[in-house]
This record gives sequence, structure tokens and C-alpha cells, in this order.
Amino acid sequence: MRFLCLPGAYGSSEKFQVQLAPIVKELTEDGTATFHFIHGPCKAVPPEGFEEYFGKPPYYRFVEPDQDVEKTEDGDVLARIRDFPDCESPEDTMRELMSEGVATSHRSTDNALKYLINIMDERGPFDAIIGYSEGATVAATLLLHEQRRFKKKGIKPMFKYAIFFAGWPPVDPDTHHMILSDESDVMIEIPTCHIIGSLDPYVHGSLALYNVCDPDTAYLFDHAKGHTLPRDKETVKELADVVRDAAHLYEIHA
Repeated sequence: MRFLCLPGAYGSSEKFQVQLAPIVKELTEDGTATFHFIHGPCKAVPPEGFEEYFGKPPYYRFVEPDQDVEKTEDGDVLARIRDFPDCESPEDTMRELMSEGVATSHRSTDNALKYLINIMDERGPFDAIIGYSEGATVAATLLLHEQRRFKKKGIKPMFKYAIFFAGWPPVDPDTHHMILSDESDVMIEIPTCHIIGSLDPYVHGSLALYNVCDPDTAYLFDHAKGHTLPRDKETVKELADVVRDAAHLYEIHA
């Protein structure tokens, strides 16, 4: 199984390799998977106060606010993570987060999809995709783009499986409106694995992403920590077994 790997905002391909190293080691040693790491096309600067959290530069993102919109302190949705809402449902939380004042990201969302499709054409084929945080949201949006393109043009989707570490729901590939399960029937159709942390302050975003995936083939894995990637040996082994089982069940082989 060959994975395309997308890091979170303000990450890089090199940092993501370090973050995923225990899982990569577990799945490459027995030949289950190989991994191709990339990062977003937009150079970025972390929000004030988060520089140490994201490590040393360079920093990259897949999506950024449009350049021609009015800039406000909290116009960039990622600047709102300090005061992440906690509403009754995951969907209510995401609606509150995306309420008044969030800048549009039409241009960079389109560019991110084009950027990823170009990588798929040049470096593919890939069997599956991994996304962490912003990378999970962008990966989910890419999967919806593949589904829609197949219906319109008959181009068969490349990805057969997805792993999401945290993340938020996808946006519509055309309108860029966030897709929420209580507002839309749009659904990610391929099998998915959702790695969440029950102590993650943004866990409602992860659950809202889970809710827009096929409930028959969406697997929820709680590592019981925060907005991080699991690294302890026992959890990594358990997660790797989930991936191995999925590869066998869905007959996904490189």
C-alpha cells in the first residue's frame, strides 16, 4: 500500500516524517506500506505564541486566506484556535468556528487541489492518503474532488483508503463551503480510518470529519491523548494492525 502523506499547517515534509516515524517503521518493516511525504505550496508564519509548538522553520500550509480580502486579527481561521468553541454537537462547533469574519480561501484551495493532482500525476500512483490536521482536511477535500470528477468525466479515483489524524471536515471542491453531515448528503465513499485524541481541544473537528464519511467503512481510533500523533509502541502496533486489516479486507496492495 503506497501512501501520499500530507502534514498539518506550519509543518513540512521533513517534520512529518519525524512525527510519523514509529508508524512508518512498523508498516515498512513487513512490507505493508511505503510512504511519500510532501508539504503545502504556501510558505507560512505560525500564529503569535505558537512558534515553539511548530518547531523551527520553514513552515508551510496548503490553504491560506485570499490576498484580496480585508485582513483582520481573526480572519484566518487558524488564528482562532486559541478560543476554539465547544458546542453541543461537532457540527455546531464547526459552524460557530466558521461564523462571522473568516476570510475566504478560494484561490489557495483551488491551487492546493491542482498542486496535489499534479503530484499524483507525476509521483503516483498512490493507493492511499494520510493527512494530519490541515492535511487531513485537504486530503478529504481531494477525495471529494476525485468522486465528483469520476461522476462528471469518468476518471477513476486513485485513492482506495484514507487515514486522518485529527483534522476538520472537507470543503466542497467547487464552492469551498465546509461540508457538515447535518447540512449535506455529500459523503466520502472510500474506507477511512480516523485517529483522534479524546483530550484534543479540537476533537469536535475530527468527529465532524468522521461524520461525513461512509459509516459502514469509517473506523474510529482513539489514542486518548491530545492534538498529537501516537508514538508509544503499544498504540503504534495497534494502529498498524488496523491498517494491515484494512489492506487485507479491501484488497489494497501496491
